[in-house]
Amino acid sequence: MRVQDLYSPGAQVARADQPLAEAARTMLASHVGSIVAVDGEGGNRRPVGILTDRDIVCGQLRLGADLFCLTVGEVMTRDPLTIAVGAGVTETIEAMHARGVRRAPVVDVAGNLLGMVTLDDLLPAVARELGELATLIGTQARRERTPLP
Repeated sequence: MRVQDLYSPGAQVARADQPLAEAARTMLASHVGSIVAVDGEGGNRRPVGILTDRDIVCGQLRLGADLFCLTVGEVMTRDPLTIAVGAGVTETIEAMHARGVRRAPVVDVAGNLLGMVTLDDLLPAVARELGELATLIGTQARRERTPLP
């Protein structure tokens, strides 16, 4: 299975120079815990960072500044892990584990943002594959117990 079958298209985006309060309002209104900071417009939007609700709180405390005085770029996590749309599930899980993240922007071959993939997207796919494997093992065991004609 590939990421292209699992990811959520249309991630919420912000610019690094955008006011942090504005990005936080977007996250609240969209009911999302993260937003992708992009460089470029239209279809040419390359992820340059990711902003999570945790980044907002930690950045605000670290910088000792008001939410309305900060920009997305001042508190976002730079150089986010990006996942190619054609990547496999196992490859994606390994990359996310290596970086210690629960979500990652999905990009096309040119590096432009397509959407987001999360552990919540991957877990059901892995569970289905494990279920199919268990069924295969059960079928093989039954065949081995069946006497030959």
